Amino acid sequence: MDWNEGVSVDGYRVQCQVFSRGRDYHVRVTTRKRGAGLKDSVVHAASPLVFESQEEAERHARYLMMAVKGIQPSGKPEYTVL
Repeated sequence: MDWNEGVSVDGYRVQCQVFSRGRDYHVRVTTRKRGAGLKDSVVHAASPLVFESQEEAERHARYLMMAVKGIQPSGKPEYTVL
C-alpha cells in the first residue's frame, strides 16, 4: 500500500498528507467521495499530534492508513486500534 497515494474505502478515496509548520510536522487525513467531483473533506487525525521529524510523521501516516476500517456518511474515517 502506498499511503501517500491513498486507498479506496467504502467508495471514498482516503489520503494522508504530512506537512510542516515551523519545525513541527503534522499529519492530515483527507477523504473524497469517488466519482463525485467534490472538494476534499479535510479530516484531521483523532488527536492533534505534533512530530519532531518528518520521518516520525510519515510513520504515523502509514499507521493511520493501515487502521482505516470504514468511512462514515459524513466522510470521516473510522479507525481500528493497532
